Amino acid sequence: MDAIPYINDLIQEIRILNNLKNDKNNADIDEKINNKQQKINDIKQALSELSNNQICYKLYLYILNGMSPSKAIEKISEENMMNGIKPTDISTLWKNYYKKIKKYL
Repeated sequence: MDAIPYINDLIQEIRILNNLKNDKNNADIDEKINNKQQKINDIKQALSELSNNQICYKLYLYILNGMSPSKAIEKISEENMMNGIKPTDISTLWKNYYKKIKKYL
């Protein structure tokens, strides 16, 4: 779960830089924004390649990519069922896994 706070920090930095960019038109700021966005994309790619038993990371990745928490939980439940991985129960995923990442969202 160490990557999640880092991603959140990068997202906040990008927001701050975008606000600065609106005040000043600076190519240096654009380069910083692009570098930070690339880091986020690299982390998203790495998270997507995690093994199937990394439920918290997959859940966070789906939400980070724009899925609602309920849809992300449903998708993980379906994936776990198809791959024979437990837990597959939606209520268990909510209670045990969403609870862990909720503070990062």
